[in-house]
Order: sequence, then structure tokens, then C-alpha cells
Amino acid sequence: MIVDCAHYQDGRRQQDGPASVEEAAAWSRDGGFVWLGLFEPSTAEFAQVKRAFGLHELAVEDAQSEHLRPKTELYGEDVRLIILRTARYDDDAEEVDFGTISIFLAPTFVVAVRQGVASELRDARQRLEQRPDLLQTGSSSVLWAILDQVVDSYAPVVAGLDQDIDQVEATVFSGTVAPTERIYKLRREATDFYRTVHPLLGVLTTIQRVTAAKELRPYLRDVHDHLTLVDEEVAAQRDLLRTVLEANMSVVSTEQTRVSIQQNAT
Repeated sequence: MIVDCAHYQDGRRQQDGPASVEEAAAWSRDGGFVWLGLFEPSTAEFAQVKRAFGLHELAVEDAQSEHLRPKTELYGEDVRLIILRTARYDDDAEEVDFGTISIFLAPTFVVAVRQGVASELRDARQRLEQRPDLLQTGSSSVLWAILDQVVDSYAPVVAGLDQDIDQVEATVFSGTVAPTERIYKLRREATDFYRTVHPLLGVLTTIQRVTAAKELRPYLRDVHDHLTLVDEEVAAQRDLLRTVLEANMSVVSTEQTRVSIQQNAT
């Protein structure tokens, strides 16, 4: 399903309103670049995009595969595929819900495909459209806008995990036994989130190296800095949960010993 499509030239949005995939591809040949946004397209829609924009079949196949880690690959001379993992924390279930954004980046077009629980990109588009100076740098500005929004969306996940980790930590270190299953589950969620965050550092480093627009480099460095902070926080959460798990096992062992002594005395 096409969510939004626009043709940008000289830092301004040229066309507005609904457009077909073929029209979007035609706009991309008129100068400037096109940003086509899709949400959970069908196989037929993906094939239509492949034909219209001349995407490599392996790139399309890669984008349709399930990925546990972010990655970037160059297909042909000028089309780069960037796969990002999005995250949202479910406080009630104490789980991290993940989604995927596959970005086909070329000098004349950007095709962004969202799957599953993915960040809404409307705000990223609106924010970028308010910065014609960045839009003038070309299609790479779209990649920066998407990266910036995805990385910013990681902060609430860190906060949600922190809150739940603080609860089990307070329980364990007060000498009370905490549900071991809950600690295991939180550590698993933190580990899965780490696999989403940490590999993106390498992807960002590659993007910074290959981005031709000097104007975008400070903004990409800023995203990299924010991501580094998230990476450090998630790594610290995993370490803390391991410590909490070990401490909880000690509390469980102590409680079992106390009960055993009491039973013997009885």
C-alpha cells in the first residue's frame, strides 16, 4: 500500500496527492528525486515497484526476507539497500515489538518499505520538507530523516526496560525472591534489542563514509552519537540483568536453605 509519494526538486515538493508507482518512477526521471513510501506491500506491489524502478531482484528478495539485524548492501552501481529495525516497548507485556524498514536509495529515488511494527515516517517527511537546505542535498537527506526518527524512537524502549529492570532489582536486593522467569524474559528482550541497536552503528559508519553531501555529515554524526548512547545503555542493562539474575539465584538458595532448616527443626 502506498502511504505517500512526492517528487522533490530544488529543495521543494513538486507534486502532491495520490500517485501510482509508474507515475512516481516517471517523476524520478524528471530531475530531482522521488520519495515513495509503502506499508506492508503485497508480492504483486513489490514486483510492480521492482519493474518501475529497475531494482535488482536480489535486493528485492533481500528486502522481503526477515532480518534480525540492520544491514546495508550495494546493488549495481548506484542503488543501496539499507535495512533498519524499529522497536516499540509494550509496558503491559514487558516485551519489545520489532518492525523493519527497507530503504532502496538511489540518486533519483528513495523507496521506503515498512513492515510490522514500524515507526511512522510522516513526521520525518514533514520535518525534512521544512528544511529545503537539506532537501537540496539530494536523496541522502531522506535517509538521514528516517535514521534520525528510528534512532529517536529507541529512547522510549530504553526507558521502558529501565523501569521494569529497576522493579526487579529493588525486589531482589531487598532480600525478596523475584520471579526468575521475569528476569530471564527481560534479559531476552534486552538482548534482542541490543541486536537491533549495535549492528546499526556499523551501518551508520558505512553511510557516513559513502555519503557525498558534506552538508549532511554533521547530522549523520549527531544520529551516530545518539545511537552510541543507546547502545551503551542497552549493554549496561544486559549486564545489570545478569547481575540481578545471579543475585536472585542466591536469594532463592538462601530461602531454600532457611525452609530446609525449619523443616528439619520441625
